[in-house]
Amino acid sequence: MSKSFLRTSLDGYKPYVPGEQPPDGEDWVKLNTNESPLPPSPKVIAAIKAAAGESLRLYPSANAAPARQAIATHFGLEPAQVALGNGGDDLIEVCFRAFAGSGDRVAYSTPTYALLEPLCRLHEASPSVHPTGEGWTWTLEFIEDPAPLKFLVNPNSPTGTHHGRRSVEHVLGRSQGVVVVDEAYVDFAPDSQLDLIRDHPNLLILRTMSKSYALAGMRIGFALGNPELIAALDAVKDSYNMDRLAIVAAVAAIEDDAHHRKIVDFVVSERAWLEAQLSEKGFEHSASSANFVFVKPPLSTSAAAVADALRERRVLVRHYDREPIAGWLRITIGTREQHERLLTALKEII
Repeated sequence: MSKSFLRTSLDGYKPYVPGEQPPDGEDWVKLNTNESPLPPSPKVIAAIKAAAGESLRLYPSANAAPARQAIATHFGLEPAQVALGNGGDDLIEVCFRAFAGSGDRVAYSTPTYALLEPLCRLHEASPSVHPTGEGWTWTLEFIEDPAPLKFLVNPNSPTGTHHGRRSVEHVLGRSQGVVVVDEAYVDFAPDSQLDLIRDHPNLLILRTMSKSYALAGMRIGFALGNPELIAALDAVKDSYNMDRLAIVAAVAAIEDDAHHRKIVDFVVSERAWLEAQLSEKGFEHSASSANFVFVKPPLSTSAAAVADALRERRVLVRHYDREPIAGWLRITIGTREQHERLLTALKEII
């Protein structure tokens, strides 16, 4: 877009750049965007096929009512405590609309999900960025930040760090505004902070079906929290932010707990195996509670060079060119076959 037409506040704006997405069907080992290594539930596929009929001429439920009810039932909540979005990213953006006006502070630690900084620019909010402490932990300055909107990505991406109950409660107790806990990866972690909703009216929890439900292609996210916070999200969301197929997919996915558990157990097992294999090759790793590992190549080996060399061998991993994580790689948990190809390529490179 010509600079003369772009609004002044976006001068120099750098958008969020998703991981590379090669065309479907090509022979890539794709370990760069934290998708599921296993397919979605067969019940989801059947539900989508059944819904792909003449009713597609009609608008969907404006508030995705069937999915709200199913998700609320699954988590022991009321439908008024659930909101749906076009993926977790949509809900993060809606949080900006609802809780952070122009000039308001939005607090988050770094390194974390790189979407937050561009959203601050888009909404003309003031990013209040706090570098993490040793072991990628939250600092006192971050915990005490009085911002009206604060994000905790837990487990964090790209580090995989998981903060437990006491740490999250400490942040909630010291925060004056809304605290959004992004639990996109929580199914692979020791625990969720869902039950804190009862005692903390300023808490919103965000979840996604892209990871542990294998539905990244459907774009389904949901928020859980106090009915007043959920109502605020509903007030500013897009009119129909969930299509008919996504709604039926969400219902079928949340109701097939056995398949969901199968995916989670597979990922957790493969994560431990891959971490061990990479450790044997001299990689340092940050303890991960997500569906990826966060690793640093052996001394004198450039992470950027490793990522480039892997790509030449049609193996994709995520490398970030910003400090303090420029020396690290984020590698999605895939299948054992994909891991073997990764390890074979690394043996050639290092």
